[in-house]
Amino acid sequence: MTPKQKYLFDVTGYLHLKNVLSPEELRNTQAAIERCRQTPPDQLPPGIHRNGEGFSYGFSFDKALEALTLHPVTWHMIKELTGGKPRLNRGTLAINTNEKRQITPLHCAREDLGWLTRRYEVKDGQIFANDLVAFFHFTDVFPGDGGLVVIPGSHKSEFERPEGLFFPDLDNPDPELHPAMINITPRAGDVVLISELLTHGVLVWKPKDRDRRFLILRYKTQYFQDEQGNKNPLPEEVLARLSPETRELTEPAFYTDVKEIAKQERVTLTIN
Repeated sequence: MTPKQKYLFDVTGYLHLKNVLSPEELRNTQAAIERCRQTPPDQLPPGIHRNGEGFSYGFSFDKALEALTLHPVTWHMIKELTGGKPRLNRGTLAINTNEKRQITPLHCAREDLGWLTRRYEVKDGQIFANDLVAFFHFTDVFPGDGGLVVIPGSHKSEFERPEGLFFPDLDNPDPELHPAMINITPRAGDVVLISELLTHGVLVWKPKDRDRRFLILRYKTQYFQDEQGNKNPLPEEVLARLSPETRELTEPAFYTDVKEIAKQERVTLTIN
């Protein structure tokens, strides 16, 4: 990470990375998402299920989407932030439409899963985070559209968030944003990388003539997981479809181990 990226990530808890996807990557991923959207539920690949507005494990629908788990722009950041011990936890393909008229309440891993489980530390000029989320965007988001909102700097908060401070009425689909909040508006091909400790939520998607399509990729350290036991959290039918490189990235490992995949600066997927 560059000094600028380190500073901004440390101060705000997120990075808005612009033009990450090349025109070809964007075309291929957009086409894959449309095929996924058009596929009847009973014909989706094993392990992929429609879940509200999204597709669980949707990253495994097509190699163009799977390759984003190791994208050269974000891969080195994921490795650096996890101390060279990354693990892909899961990936969900999401499509926001105007049909859902309720905001996604503010949340973060500290509130949802306990403050003892997540880490964000800085030592010897290096940032360490054991829970990260990358949002790859495939359609444009403009100011006023809705979408992702965050409270910059909240990944370092030492205080509990007062109830009702930011969204006092959860039934209000168009709340006025508190000055401490920011609505991030990525364009197609951009990526937003956050610490899961960052307090975030989702505003109602307002446009009626277009939707919001993005891939949520979740990374943890290879030796930390919420699931019980030292097992891979991905379903077997999904793992069977992945390239060897992605499968290795999903595997848990001891904290002193170094995965072979983590030694690579640039990864090309082997096609099964």
